[in-house]
Amino acid sequence: MWSWGLSLVLLCGVLQWSSVSGGLVLTVHVHSGATVLINRTQTAVSKCEVCIGKSCQSSVTLQNSADVEFNCTEPENLFTVEIVRYIVCTESCDRNITPEQYPSLQNFSRTFTWIINGSDENSFSLDFTKTGLRQIRATESCPDKHVYTVSNSTTSIGRFCRNGTIKGMEMNFESSVSLQVPGQEQLEPTTFGVSVGNGITVLAMIKVSLPAEESSQEFFSPNYPGNFADFNSVRWSFNVPPKYYASVRILDFTEPRCLRDDTHLKYERDGKTVVKKLSDAQLSEHQGSFNLTFRSCLRRNLNSVLSLHFNISAIKRGAEACCTVDLTREEGLLELHIRKSKPTSACILKLSSLIQDTVTVTSEKALTLAFIDCREEDLLLNINQTIACQQQKGCVSSKFSLRVPVLEKCLPGFLQQVSWHLNTPQDGAVELMSPTGSLQQSLPGQTCNSSILLTVTEHEQQGMAVGQFCPQGPIRSVQIQSNITVTASHADGRDLKLITYPLLEGSFLESLKERYIINVMPKKDSSVLLATPAWPAGMKPQSTVSWIVSFPSQFEANVEFTNISQVSCANRHTSIEVQKQSSRGETYSWRMDEKPKSVVMEESFYLNMSNCKSVKGSFSVVSQITLLKRKNKSLTIALSVVSVLLLLVVIAFAVVCVINRRKKKQQNSHPEVSVYNPNGHAFLPVPKTTEDDEHIYHCIDDTMVYGHLLKHGEEVNDFEPAVDSYQAFTGPTEVQPLTEHRENTDKIQEVGVYRPFTGPQNAPEVPERSPRQGRNPAHAEQQGADKKISGDDKIVEDQVRTTPGLKIAPLADPEEDDSETPL
Repeated sequence: MWSWGLSLVLLCGVLQWSSVSGGLVLTVHVHSGATVLINRTQTAVSKCEVCIGKSCQSSVTLQNSADVEFNCTEPENLFTVEIVRYIVCTESCDRNITPEQYPSLQNFSRTFTWIINGSDENSFSLDFTKTGLRQIRATESCPDKHVYTVSNSTTSIGRFCRNGTIKGMEMNFESSVSLQVPGQEQLEPTTFGVSVGNGITVLAMIKVSLPAEESSQEFFSPNYPGNFADFNSVRWSFNVPPKYYASVRILDFTEPRCLRDDTHLKYERDGKTVVKKLSDAQLSEHQGSFNLTFRSCLRRNLNSVLSLHFNISAIKRGAEACCTVDLTREEGLLELHIRKSKPTSACILKLSSLIQDTVTVTSEKALTLAFIDCREEDLLLNINQTIACQQQKGCVSSKFSLRVPVLEKCLPGFLQQVSWHLNTPQDGAVELMSPTGSLQQSLPGQTCNSSILLTVTEHEQQGMAVGQFCPQGPIRSVQIQSNITVTASHADGRDLKLITYPLLEGSFLESLKERYIINVMPKKDSSVLLATPAWPAGMKPQSTVSWIVSFPSQFEANVEFTNISQVSCANRHTSIEVQKQSSRGETYSWRMDEKPKSVVMEESFYLNMSNCKSVKGSFSVVSQITLLKRKNKSLTIALSVVSVLLLLVVIAFAVVCVINRRKKKQQNSHPEVSVYNPNGHAFLPVPKTTEDDEHIYHCIDDTMVYGHLLKHGEEVNDFEPAVDSYQAFTGPTEVQPLTEHRENTDKIQEVGVYRPFTGPQNAPEVPERSPRQGRNPAHAEQQGADKKISGDDKIVEDQVRTTPGLKIAPLADPEEDDSETPL
């Protein structure tokens, strides 16, 4: 660029310079209508001067071409050059302005100034469409070193760089536009237009066209950071592309105390005007073009400063969706609160074409809302509904339902919670019941089967929760003598708009004997936890609560107190009482210094608790009620008696079995031995079991053999017991025989027992034998017993063969009754 400029100057013969006596001589060609001012800077310490002919001064003004001489070698460091052109724009002045080249002054700092004079009636316009300007601070510089300044006769509108969003300005009266290019910097000329304006009422109007892309621009008040003149206004006209939304944010401002009027920002859009203070939240996410006017006041203190620095940004959005919300059909006073879930969300919420962060819709009238780029999760909805009973006579018998109000489907957002405020007359009460028939208190260790939580709070307790409840449980109703609020929410964060059924049924009551009354019906073989109101924070001072626990007569309830927190009372004391519902029912009660014990209630009962005015601590109790099948005492006693009798029979049977088993063992372990007794009986040893023999004999009855002798003895009356003959020992044995067996054996002659011979005393002598226990008189050693049996058998056989009429009795079965012993 430098070589091109130099060649151009040489060709035109415009540039001529030489060194004279140590100075610099320049030939300046002044363009028609322009004025060239060469001025020494105030900071220069040198006394270098510029000379035209013999006249040397610190500054010169050139309206025509001339040779100038500097009496120093480097004047570009001491002098500045300003090229001024005057433009009159009163009626018609449409023209394009381009800065001219002055090659001879290339090394000097140059300022190109255009002074534009307008009429009092019309304004003039500056068109920077080709260039575009961007406002900067007073201390900033531009990347290309070309800085534009726009000002009027008294105030600087601002400093600007090229390639910005400012496409034009409209000015009143005399104003100027200047372009400053530093020394040794090649001028890059650009063109702007000047034309007659339409007339404005402000100091200046700056026209801004935001690009069709996401952008951000900064703007400053006139004369920033200095004071903006009193009773003046400056206006920015912002053109916003379609589908783009602009937001204004104040970055910095100073504001004086005003003597008259006030400082403010005025927004004009769609034929509507909104005035905001500098400290207010400004326009946010607005679609469409608008004007912003900054107004100053009459300062009380002239040393104070009014200044403004703000930012405008634009972002592309989707289409705007409108929705009319009508709550007038709902009963009671209803309020719908809508707010953005995150301040940084891209969602735009608008009411009456104004962008809002929060909106409240009441049941008094319908409102139309607009939503842009709003998803369900971008908005949070809360509903408050008030149901009041003004007079007890008019609403005591009436019932009401607590259900989620139906909202328009076009309304986006997540319904976070619904609150019902239930107001009663003085001394009135409210009863709450579940439409499904039961409720359950939500407590640690007692989980709910439903994700819906119903939180009941008292107005007098500053929002302290009476308790949290959920559907499906043992609680049939909750009665509270107070104004309350019931809040429904989802424990898992789901949308309440999906609930179409009533959550609670309610009614107003005249009064209650207790502050809280809760009706409970436990389920069979299950435990239920019941906590005092406001658990774990503690019951309200000097309040009472009563649980009415009901269950069928065939059950009984076990009452335990799993968690107790006591207090120090200023007066009176806390109490816990368990009382049967019947008039003669038994009562269990404990005071604050006693530890409640578990009790079993055989019928429905009351569980009553009362709190005192505490000095320290809080009174709270968690009770556990378990319903079990009642035990029948008479049946238990009868079953116990039968069990004892059965046990005795089993023991007796076991004893008999043991005796019989031992008896058989003794019979098998001691073989029977028959001994010939010439004076009495003869005993034959016979095996216990024989498969080949048809007849098994136990003994040979000698009385039949010697029957004539017995008969003769009876006739002569000399049948006496035999002496000196063997007789088995009949005392106690190892196994005692049964009584019945002994009675029968007394009537018959026992086998293997020694009997005295009652016939004539002429039998041969028999060796004397010692008696043995049991039925078999066996020797200690088996071998001796076998020999004895063998000898006796021979004697007996001989008698059987030689004695006519001898009868042999079969061996009796030991398992059979002894009374059947054969004769």
